[in-house]
Amino acid sequence: MVAPNPYQFINKGNPSTGMGQFQYYNGSFKQAIASSAAGNVGSPFTNVVIGGLKDYQNTSNYGTDSRVKLIDNDGNTTSGYISLKMASGWSGLFYVKTSNADFFDDNTIDETKRGGWNDDASFSNNLDAAKRNLDDQWPSIWVYEQGFGNLNDSRTVFGLDSGDYMSFDIDSESGNAAQARIRIDGVDYLNNEEADDDIWITCVWLRKWNPDIPSPNPLLDPVLDVCPLGQIPNELGVCIPDPDYVPPGPEPDVCPLGQIPNEFGICIPDPDYVPPEPEPEDEPEDDVSAFAMLALLVGIGVIVMTALKVRA
Repeated sequence: MVAPNPYQFINKGNPSTGMGQFQYYNGSFKQAIASSAAGNVGSPFTNVVIGGLKDYQNTSNYGTDSRVKLIDNDGNTTSGYISLKMASGWSGLFYVKTSNADFFDDNTIDETKRGGWNDDASFSNNLDAAKRNLDDQWPSIWVYEQGFGNLNDSRTVFGLDSGDYMSFDIDSESGNAAQARIRIDGVDYLNNEEADDDIWITCVWLRKWNPDIPSPNPLLDPVLDVCPLGQIPNELGVCIPDPDYVPPGPEPDVCPLGQIPNEFGICIPDPDYVPPEPEPEDEPEDDVSAFAMLALLVGIGVIVMTALKVRA
């Protein structure tokens, strides 16, 4: 099964059929960046660039150190900058805000999805609305459209797949980070302009696709099912919830053979794993039977005796 894109199962979760499951990173955004910068196996990012003024912050929705704030400084201190590229097999969902009002709305390409943000509603409700705008719209990003809310800042929500990257450099301080880039599948969704103001980057989730983990129902054929999993047809042929359906449990902690979970719940190669020795092949049977060999020797003897008689 091909790995789903970041806007499939955007609210987390996994395919219920076939082979392959997502493993969701259970560490913090700060730990993910540090682990990736150190080059640890099973880390979500590559080509990590980070520096200048920054501060990791907690959020009520995503926990400890789930947000990094890049701080703008127009004095003698270097303003914050960051560049993160998704490692092979990894994807992520991010929410980014800057104090520079209209920044994302003014610097995105035409394919961008736009919407409002009601600051009187909860963060979760607003984010869910943005995610609904992104449903089945891969690849694209969502930005807050100025005038459709009561905000004086700029916001964007986007997913990154394997090989995609984001980069923000508030005051063009680093030669290794772009001023403002969200590159998805080779397409830049932002003009490379300085925000010149504080930027907050929140990690909603990180996940890695493992094609060797079976789904809860690996043999279920969705083509042959009349209704989706968890539903049954009523007398009119309309799919309704199945009262006897029990949703699959949480993902198993067991990794495929030859892999072990790291401290963040991601399966990585087991350095101590020794593949089993292949079974020895059966030695081919002797093509010449004992009887055939005896007959051959007798035949040779007869020929020799005949030759000697003729010679005599």
